[in-house]
Amino acid sequence: MSVESSLARSRSSGHAGGFTLVELLVTIVVLGLLLTLALPGMSDFLVGNRLSTNVNGFIGLVNYARSEAIVRNQDVVICPKNSTTIACVSQTGWNTLDIQAFVDENGNGDRDATEVLLKTIAAVDPGDAQTGFDSSAAASKVIFGSAGFARTALSFKIYAKSSDSAYQARFGRTVCVSKAGRVRVAAYTVTSCPDF
Repeated sequence: MSVESSLARSRSSGHAGGFTLVELLVTIVVLGLLLTLALPGMSDFLVGNRLSTNVNGFIGLVNYARSEAIVRNQDVVICPKNSTTIACVSQTGWNTLDIQAFVDENGNGDRDATEVLLKTIAAVDPGDAQTGFDSSAAASKVIFGSAGFARTALSFKIYAKSSDSAYQARFGRTVCVSKAGRVRVAAYTVTSCPDF
């Protein structure tokens, strides 16, 4: 039997090639159930992805600043940038401001107009609504000397803001910067970073 004759027979038997109303309704109900089950997981995926991006971006900036301090044989500073000037801002919450790394040629710990800006990362949450980024000290700056050592050990909490502490612990990390200049990521619940 040829293909043409089988097509002609199926057209003449009266079968339509579409869906019935019942089949369409069942498909919509099943799709609705799948979306209901998948949306909470998708929300967690997006929050976790945002957390990883913020943590990795900051770690990349720290490692880059340390390597530039060694290569340039000069101090390199990482700090939150004032929104209207190039100066550093001393505050515990780093989430609403861009974070800059620069060569501190005169050693004053602040960026001057003639000093080289190495890199800036955008604020993780300019609106201060979803993501926290807290340093362990209000006047903290990460300062690497020419040998790649940090002047002080610091820790940073990067987390998804929530009134639920278990949620913050789940979607939060502590980034530790040791005096030796190494960076390590620990659980959000870590209260102090050991020297490593």
